Amino acid sequence: MKQLLLFFFLSTLLLSCNSQKTHDIELDSLVTMLVGKFSNKEQVKDDASFAYLNLINIRIWQDRPGYWVYSEVFDAKQDEYIYSQRIVHYERADSSRFKSTSYSIRNVKDYQSGWNNPKVFNKLTLDSLIIRTGCEVYFNKKTSTIYSGKTIKGSCISTIKSIDYITSSFVVSKDKISIWTRGYNHKGKQVWGKFKGPYKYKKVFKN
Repeated sequence: MKQLLLFFFLSTLLLSCNSQKTHDIELDSLVTMLVGKFSNKEQVKDDASFAYLNLINIRIWQDRPGYWVYSEVFDAKQDEYIYSQRIVHYERADSSRFKSTSYSIRNVKDYQSGWNNPKVFNKLTLDSLIIRTGCEVYFNKKTSTIYSGKTIKGSCISTIKSIDYITSSFVVSKDKISIWTRGYNHKGKQVWGKFKGPYKYKKVFKN
């Protein structure tokens, strides 16, 4: 009888362990590589046509399900000049791909340089964000340390006059992120963004 009870106890314990949420090592690896402070200082030295920028990604809402990141791009010489502020959610899309969904922030100036004080984002809720529908980036794992991602062509509709849609492509590696964002008109001709290639950011320090 004791052996039978022990069998049922061990079986229940095994089923309970298997039902727990499995840690996604690959998704965690992608987010870990994305988080930190990055600079394209080296790129600017070689090509002054690129603006000198800093990119900072920090984890936020770590008590909530999923991977949430606050992302800010700003002028490296005038940090009050902000190019972009986003909240980005990373998740697995399917068995081989990962997806990032970005959100615009209402009253965005209240969160400028929020990477200095991550607690400022605790008052934000999903209801206070604006999802950028169609601008999801789908990532594929290329090697153990390289992920590439891009938007679906024509899906990220632009609010900028004369630009019909925007595309973004990423290459993420251990210490580098390259980002190429371009805008196209209704004829499919590029009318905005760098023509020669992506912004190339190198990690300065980890967060």
